[in-house]
Amino acid sequence: MDIRLTEQDLVETSSDALKQFYEGIKSKQTRITYESNLKYFLVRACGDLLHGDFSQRANEFVNLAKNDQQNAIKIVRAYVSKLREKALKPKDDLVYLNPSSLPNKIKPIKKLLEMNDVGLPWARIYSMYPEIDNSLSTRGYTREEIQKMLEHTQEISTKAIILTMSSGGFREGAWDDLTWKDLFPIYKTDEEKYKIELEKDEKATIVCGALTIYRGTSEEYVALISIEAWNMLQELKKEFSRTMNKLPNNDDHIIIGIGTKKGINATSIRDRISMLCLRSGLRIPLIEGQRRHEVPTVHGFRKYWNKIMMNVEKSTGLLSDLVIKERLMGHKMGIVKTDKNYFFTDVLDMVKPYLKAMPELMISDETRLKIKLENEVKKTKELENEIRDNERTRLQLEQLEAKVKRMEKYQKL
Repeated sequence: MDIRLTEQDLVETSSDALKQFYEGIKSKQTRITYESNLKYFLVRACGDLLHGDFSQRANEFVNLAKNDQQNAIKIVRAYVSKLREKALKPKDDLVYLNPSSLPNKIKPIKKLLEMNDVGLPWARIYSMYPEIDNSLSTRGYTREEIQKMLEHTQEISTKAIILTMSSGGFREGAWDDLTWKDLFPIYKTDEEKYKIELEKDEKATIVCGALTIYRGTSEEYVALISIEAWNMLQELKKEFSRTMNKLPNNDDHIIIGIGTKKGINATSIRDRISMLCLRSGLRIPLIEGQRRHEVPTVHGFRKYWNKIMMNVEKSTGLLSDLVIKERLMGHKMGIVKTDKNYFFTDVLDMVKPYLKAMPELMISDETRLKIKLENEVKKTKELENEIRDNERTRLQLEQLEAKVKRMEKYQKL
């Protein structure tokens, strides 16, 4: 294939600042957040300084930063100053801004400039940030709270969302692109091996499920989900079949948004869970002066997952299990930077540590206790086998000692 660049190609590549900005963002959810914050800065905050629509203002600001860096710095610092004023207000003030969210307002501006080869003295800008000392401490849901949610909904799709997120620990933004081809089972064979695909006539049972998160992006990873969540997703597939008179295609979204054929988005999930929390009595509306609930609406499932995984992995005392926990959260780096380069994990490597935690991750008392009982029965059998092996070894040693004594006696004679 022959490629020849022209002067026009160079002009087209460098003329659209917003296009360069988007090309630097792989995650769909990150793009939505960055776009919203950048649009607020260019269109709202700089409404009297820049001109045109969103794209035109992006081009104008980038050109300004290239040709008059000092003026661009003044604009950004003035914007940070206004945000800082909000961050220093009392928490019950209507315009209060959590200091921890201030950097997220500036990251898109930096991304826009960097993707268009423009640099600013960001250290001077960062020095204006307020101290992050007033963040509200939040927690994850408890198992009892999640059980209460499930009791107050009959929607299989909502139950699937709750069980999958609480046992998978992934972010709500992943649902945008999750299709049925992203879901697959993890098998355990009679030979105590874990597999994704079985050979012909091979006997095995499904022990848990798995989801490919952010497929096709640099952030792609595999999340494991409980057998409880797997079964609920199979019920969801049956419901789809009953409604549509056909099985879902691999490219069909697992959870479809209302009035659309696209996957449900993060906002719809938050609204659905928020209404469920109110209906179940887990949450009351915020009163004047309150800005956040004790448990984040959707992130509370990820916090629940993380707490249980941490408690289980700590009990093993194995550093590798903690690294695997980070990988299952989508943190490719692991615990330290070198984990990314020196600690490789295949999805099947992560199954055994996950299965240790799975009984605690599951929400149904009946299912959880059943799994625990099966594990205890297995341990008992293994212990009995070990005792029998030890007894057999003891008898063999006694026979060997008797034989040696007989030989020694024979030699003396």
